Amino acid sequence: KQWYQRRVAITAGEEYKKLRQRDANAMSKASWRITVRQLESLIRLSEAMAKMVCEDEVLVGHVKEAFRLLSKSIIRVETPDINLEDEPEVPEQTDDAMDGEEGEQLRITFEDYRKISNMLIQRMRDFEDQEKNKDSEEGALKKKELVDWYISQVEEEIEGEQEMIARMNVTEKVIERLVKVDNVLLEIGGGEKGESPYLVVHPNYIVD
Repeated sequence: KQWYQRRVAITAGEEYKKLRQRDANAMSKASWRITVRQLESLIRLSEAMAKMVCEDEVLVGHVKEAFRLLSKSIIRVETPDINLEDEPEVPEQTDDAMDGEEGEQLRITFEDYRKISNMLIQRMRDFEDQEKNKDSEEGALKKKELVDWYISQVEEEIEGEQEMIARMNVTEKVIERLVKVDNVLLEIGGGEKGESPYLVVHPNYIVD
């Protein structure tokens, strides 16, 4: 089928942009991603719609119907909020006690967790590269240095000492989860004398 009509090509581009914008929506916790493959699917589906009604050319209506069908076919998997608290190691508890603890758990959205994690990991990778270029033997950041760096990046968003303490707590919990749950970071040293451990990124991890 021919795509000679400029307005048809423009419509296809606009519908693809809608999919991309919806995918990039910060309020969404959907795990699917829109790439050029979805644009190719939109084109092929539009051509199929035209063929189905014996049209020689793809029309705007075919593109819009293809967009509607493609939107319906995309599966969205909701990602739950991240619980940053360690699981309590206690004996069986009553429902009331468990409800009380649930309300005190520290949670952040998956999008916030991913944003903070990627910033921390990218900082560590950049630091490692800088140290390699200087032939330094250090080559890694301490946990406290990483927390302080992140706070310096978001300090304009922080209002007051209490919020700064809360942000530091969240950052420390994110790092702990990256070490103990996600196995993205590795701890080296520290602990015995209360010293902050060094952190390194797992060599096989790729930042999203």
